[in-house]
Amino acid sequence: MKRSAVGCLGGPLDIDRPREAGWRRNRCQTAPIPKPLVLQYGLDISSIYAAGLARALTHSRALRFARVKVAEIQLYQAPQVKSGRAAHDLYGVLRPHIDAARGAFRDSFLLPLGGVPDYLHQELVKTLAKEDAVLLGPSYPGPLA
Repeated sequence: MKRSAVGCLGGPLDIDRPREAGWRRNRCQTAPIPKPLVLQYGLDISSIYAAGLARALTHSRALRFARVKVAEIQLYQAPQVKSGRAAHDLYGVLRPHIDAARGAFRDSFLLPLGGVPDYLHQELVKTLAKEDAVLLGPSYPGPLA
């Protein structure tokens, strides 16, 4: 009795057939390879991919920069951070440090590129102010972007 099964394209497969060199049980016919999009639509996918990758890397660098700057403030200015939280005026107490970080962030990520959110503001609120923007104080100018 001969056994058979249905192949991947609907044709019969002979599963009793001995394995020959180069024969695989689930071998399917391959679909035709589509033309690259460059030929079909005139798009250069590599440059689009590279632009997307460059943008993602820029966002990643900006986010890391913000985290590092806020961590440095938190580490090296710990007593001032504590007193600023207690007084609900982190910005007033840490103004020179926060302004230096804001200026460096603006120069590195906001001015030349645009489209990058103010990750430094987000990190200041998240880490220094412990998710309470009121702790930054009334004199804090707000996000850059």
